[in-house]
Amino acid sequence: MIVATFAAKLCGLLRDSFIGAFFGTGSAADAYFAATKIPLLFFDVIIGGVISAAFIPVFNEYLEKSTKARAIEFANRFINVILILTGLICVFGILFAPQLIDLITPGLGPDTKQLAIHLSNILFPMIIFTGLAFSFVGILQSFGEFNIPAIISLVSNGIMILYLLIFKDRFGVTGLAVAMLIGWAMQAAVQIPSLIKFQYKYKLDFHFKDEGLKKTALLAIPLLISTWVQPIGSLVNMRFASSLGEGAMSGLEYANRLYIIMVGVFSFVVTNLVFPSLARANAADNQEERHALMHGALKSVSFVMLPIMAGFILLARPVVQLIYQYGEFDTASTAITSTALMFYSMGMIGFSYAEVLNKSFFAMQDSKTPMFTALISIIVNILLSYLLSKRFGVGGLALASALASTLNAALNFVMINRRIKGIFNKQDGIDILKILCSVLVMSAAVFGIYRMIHPLFADNFIGRVITLGVPVLVGALIYFVLCYFMKVTEMQIMVDTFIKRKR
Repeated sequence: MIVATFAAKLCGLLRDSFIGAFFGTGSAADAYFAATKIPLLFFDVIIGGVISAAFIPVFNEYLEKSTKARAIEFANRFINVILILTGLICVFGILFAPQLIDLITPGLGPDTKQLAIHLSNILFPMIIFTGLAFSFVGILQSFGEFNIPAIISLVSNGIMILYLLIFKDRFGVTGLAVAMLIGWAMQAAVQIPSLIKFQYKYKLDFHFKDEGLKKTALLAIPLLISTWVQPIGSLVNMRFASSLGEGAMSGLEYANRLYIIMVGVFSFVVTNLVFPSLARANAADNQEERHALMHGALKSVSFVMLPIMAGFILLARPVVQLIYQYGEFDTASTAITSTALMFYSMGMIGFSYAEVLNKSFFAMQDSKTPMFTALISIIVNILLSYLLSKRFGVGGLALASALASTLNAALNFVMINRRIKGIFNKQDGIDILKILCSVLVMSAAVFGIYRMIHPLFADNFIGRVITLGVPVLVGALIYFVLCYFMKVTEMQIMVDTFIKRKR
């Protein structure tokens, strides 16, 4: 699943690199990112959390305590509700596109605003396909199929990359929006063969008094609010950035996409793997299994994300140069994007912990606790965005998001530790301290090597690969060696697993 997810994320980087090369951080890119943000934001705020976190526990409860046929019956009724809701949102979004663009990006110029409205009308139908695709993901993951759901973004990104390779910027951002719509439709279509394999059959069923739907609805509102930290933070950033001048909004969005891609390779994989098992453990009231899953997920996230976070803070500029700085994406665009990426990266460990902890609450069918912690984090994010954007511009907006994610994770950790005592024991604390020491030594080496070799190579693709690749490889080697000799538990598990497979 990690390989499939990583391949999908690499395609996402390649897609954004092409978009940057053809459209840079100019007005067309600002309009495109504003138009893509609105339907996805509507989905995340109104429906997304219900599918990913309310549907799966209820569906797994039917699998655990009832029959597969009853679970599929509930799934069909749920999907039909989702199709109706997304259809209504789509109509609303198209009818009120001018007002939505004015609300979310008030700082856009008149021409850019008109282009954003046009693109928004093209893209709003993708919310229907997204709802369908996410519902299919929940069903397949509950049946133990993780690889197909992991590649759906590979399919949509592949379609957009193919379009950009063939047509480049011939049809402007309008053609890019159409390609994106087709790609998101294919995210649902590609899962159908796997659904058939598990004997899933779609059926029109509008029995809205279903007990499972009622239970999902009771979870829905607080659950939705608890998932708003990232999308609301992104919306706040876009609104403030639209007033910081041309390129600020698209530069921030390029950085945010890169940040989400990299933080998602591991944290999303961990949560997607663990969540259905957590839901089943909770349904069976297996507290020992639930504790083991949460403990393992948080330790694994710490082991992987802390060095990645340090690497992105130190190497934000060469990362952006390698991925984006081609064609219309010039050094000014790199300066904006790398500044935002560096500050976004400070929230990587907080974002990852929040993902695991939110899903842990959802698996226990407790959506109220993460709702309250999310509301606090959102309020803090808005206040910090207002204050920090005035002083630090784009970097301040990214830092506000990072601090809000970290606060959200800290509040959730405190709250879940009250319910499940001793998630981390003394040995875990020692392990995390060893990881931090290893990260500090690694960071010093990475920074020193980058400063030493940066002036030695030309500013071209090969030079950028070497300038970035050498510090990353040496840093990774130092980190893993230190963790091995300091006997960090996760490193020992990884080595033991590798040796067993070799045998």
